[in-house]
Amino acid sequence: MSDNFANHYQPQQSKQQSNQQSKQQQSNQQQSNQYEYKSLSLTKVSRYCNQYGNWESNANYSICGLDNDKLFLLTTDQLQKIYEIRERMIHSKFTQNIESEKAFIDCIDNVLSLPSNSDLAKPYCERTFDGWTCFNDTPAGEVSYFPCPDFVYGFNSQNQAHKTCTKEGKWRVHHETHVPWTNYTSCVDIPDLNFRNMIIKLHIVGYSISLVALLISITIFVSFKTLSSQTRIRIHKNLFLSFIINNFMWIIWYLVIRDGNILFENGFFCQALHVVLHYFLVCNYFWMFCEGLYLHTILVNAFVTEEKILKWFYMIGWCIPIIFVSAYATFRANSTDAKNCWIDESLYTWILNIPVIISFVLNIFFLINIVRVLVTKLQAVNTADAHHTRKAVRATLILIPLLGLNYILTPFRPETNDSAARIYEIFSAIVLSLQGFCVSMLFCYFNGEVK
Repeated sequence: MSDNFANHYQPQQSKQQSNQQSKQQQSNQQQSNQYEYKSLSLTKVSRYCNQYGNWESNANYSICGLDNDKLFLLTTDQLQKIYEIRERMIHSKFTQNIESEKAFIDCIDNVLSLPSNSDLAKPYCERTFDGWTCFNDTPAGEVSYFPCPDFVYGFNSQNQAHKTCTKEGKWRVHHETHVPWTNYTSCVDIPDLNFRNMIIKLHIVGYSISLVALLISITIFVSFKTLSSQTRIRIHKNLFLSFIINNFMWIIWYLVIRDGNILFENGFFCQALHVVLHYFLVCNYFWMFCEGLYLHTILVNAFVTEEKILKWFYMIGWCIPIIFVSAYATFRANSTDAKNCWIDESLYTWILNIPVIISFVLNIFFLINIVRVLVTKLQAVNTADAHHTRKAVRATLILIPLLGLNYILTPFRPETNDSAARIYEIFSAIVLSLQGFCVSMLFCYFNGEVK
C-alpha cells in the first residue's frame, strides 16, 4: 500500500524529488544518531546557581545544538545577528521544521561565528541566514547562486536559486514586503507543477463521479426493505458507506494540499485529516475482505448464523482498522518526518500496509476456494439462491483484482520522471479514483436483485 498511498497524496511531487527527499531523510536519520536537535523555540538554556547564591560565569547553551565554548567567543554584533535570525525563524511558518534548524546551526558554526573578512572591500552585503540557506559576506554588485534546498516541498534541488547584493552593499529587498529577499522562483519546475495539478484535478473528478454513483446506490439499497433485510446487501451497504466517506475525504484532501501554506503550517487539522483519510481507506479493504469472507462462509460452512457473523463483520470492518491507524498515527506524530501534513511517505506506513496485504491475500484464497466449491457442488444446482451466489462471486472476482490493481502495477512503476511515468500517473489516477464507481456498478446497477 505504500505506493498506493504515494499515488494518492504525492501528486505535486515528481519521482526525482521523492527520491531526493528519501535520501535526505536517510541523511537526517544518520545525523540524528550523533546530535539531538530540538526546536529552537522550545529549547531551554540552563545556568547553575551555586550554594553561595552566585551564578556560574556562563550559561549552558549546548542543548541548543551550539558549541558552548565557541558561543562565548562571539562578538556582541554576531550574537545580535544570530538572535535576530532566530526570532525571524520562530515567527515564520516556513522555517518551523527540523531541517531549517539544522541548516541554521551549521550556518552559525561555519559562517556566522567566524571573524569578519578584513580583506573584503566595503561596501559589501553582510553574512546572513534566510531560514533555508546560509550566505557569507558578498561583494557589492554580485549575485550569489546556490542549489535549491532539497528539504522544501515542491523544490527541485537540481535547480539554482540566487540572492542579489546591490551596489550599495545591501541585500535586495522584495518590492512588496521590503525585507531582504532570496529568489527561489526558479526552484519550482513549472511544467511538472502544472502536470501535478492536472493529476489532482483527475482525482477530484474521478472521486466525484464515484461519490455520486455510490450515493445513488446506497439510497436504492435503503429504499427497498426487501433488499435491506438481506445480509449480503447489508454488507454491500457498509462497503459503500466506507467508500462514500473515503472518497469525500480524498476530495477534501486534494483541495487542502493545493494550498502550500497549509502544508508549511502543518497544523492539527491537516494531520487529523490525513489520519481519518487513512482510517476509511483501510476500512475499504477490510469490508472488501468481509465480502469475500461472507461468500466463503455461506458456501463452505452452511451452518453459520448470518446474524451472528454480521456482528463479527462490523468488528472487522469498522473497529479493527482503528487499532492499526491509531498505532500509525502515534508513531508518525513522534517521528522526524511529521511535516507537510504527513504528505511524504514514511516507514510507519507499513503498519497499515501489512494488515491490508494480508486481507487481500486471504481474499484471493477465499475466491479460489469458492470457485472450487462452485464447480464441484453447485454446478448442477439451479435454484435462485445458487444463481445469486454465482453472480455475487463473479462480481467479487472482478472487484478484488480491481481494488488490488495498485499492488499488481507497483513493480512496473517507472522510476524516472519521463513520459512513461506520466502515463502511469494518469492511468493510476483514473483507476484509483473510479474504484467506487466500479463497486456501485457491480454490486448495485448490475445486480439482478435490484432490477
